[in-house]
Amino acid sequence: MMGVHAPDQHTLRHSGAAAIGALLFFLLQACAQQQEVRVVPKKAGVPPLKTEIVITAVGDVMMPSSIQASASRYKRGYDVLFEKIAQDLAVADITFANLETPVDQTAASSGYPKFNAPPALLPALKKAGVDIVSVANNHAMDAGPEGLKKTIDNVEAAGLLFTGAGRTKAEAAKIKYMTARGVNVAFLSYTYSTNQRLPRKAAQAPGVNILRNGSDADLGNAMVCVRQAKATADLVVVSLHWGDEYAPDPTPWQRKAASELVEAGADIILGHHPHVLQPIESYAARDGRVALVVYSLGNFISSQSSGVTYEKRTHRKALRGDGILLSIVAVKEMNTTRVDRAEFLPIWTLRDQIGKGTISRPVSIMSELARIEALDRKSKELENTRKLISYRMQVILSKFGAASAPQ
Repeated sequence: MMGVHAPDQHTLRHSGAAAIGALLFFLLQACAQQQEVRVVPKKAGVPPLKTEIVITAVGDVMMPSSIQASASRYKRGYDVLFEKIAQDLAVADITFANLETPVDQTAASSGYPKFNAPPALLPALKKAGVDIVSVANNHAMDAGPEGLKKTIDNVEAAGLLFTGAGRTKAEAAKIKYMTARGVNVAFLSYTYSTNQRLPRKAAQAPGVNILRNGSDADLGNAMVCVRQAKATADLVVVSLHWGDEYAPDPTPWQRKAASELVEAGADIILGHHPHVLQPIESYAARDGRVALVVYSLGNFISSQSSGVTYEKRTHRKALRGDGILLSIVAVKEMNTTRVDRAEFLPIWTLRDQIGKGTISRPVSIMSELARIEALDRKSKELENTRKLISYRMQVILSKFGAASAPQ
């Protein structure tokens, strides 16, 4: 049985790797293959009989105005947001994130409920180790149709691959592929809706892949796309923006959709939107595969836990600061590829002091605790930070059965 574990050390150790009639015609057209395949370089030589790759996933990348303003004060700019977590992202062969903001330099800055970030965010994500982003989420249309087009232009300019949307509906429907160490991985992405309405009739209008809550028709369409991806890739990853915000557990619909997509060929399901962690489960498909279903990865970076201190460590807002960096090991032997195991690293969106200023940014809790413990002298504020993130780590570990709940 595949296991999901918290690692003993703050990085994942690889074993042999560096660091899942007419109606039919129209459905297949709705998930046309992408012509460009992103290939990760590998060393020349005879292909091994057994290959391992690591796919790392993090949750929601949110860019409220407070984080943007903080980043703009530093010479390192948006790089400063991810510099404490970059070493952990670098272990993977492929790293995924949910980009929950438009990136349009001509649109207004973020202001709830409409988000927008500057293009400088994207090279910072790339530099930190992110390779592919989902743009299928409820904020995809916050800057309008032209904003979605500019977002995709900027994502590509930063050297990132995208999935889940497109400058046209045909582009949105394309399956995206990445190849690492000879393992071909297909990515598909869907969202339950968008906050701003999508253009419906114009063929050249941008598109976002939709899988509405409770829609058997949408689910059936997605299943057709997953089957096609499975026929053309070693591993299929499906990103789903779904579920109820701030809910600790998946809905019955999430469970139904997950099981159907796995049976159609999905090997890994990466969920987001609740902004809190939800369970990780293995699912045994009828064809013998064991898939990994992650109902919600939580936030990767946000300000939603702003104001949480050690004294408020049990406040419900603290759940929005909890996250994980999930590393999934897939093994390819001969012509068969399987999800072998997974490990997670507890992370927290820390209100971190840099010089005279502070900024919200993700940190590995284990690494941050080690850093604080190594200091000869600790201020009262730093000691409270240590106690807060120690407590939140226990909460995260207990969520996935790796520890008992903190008292």
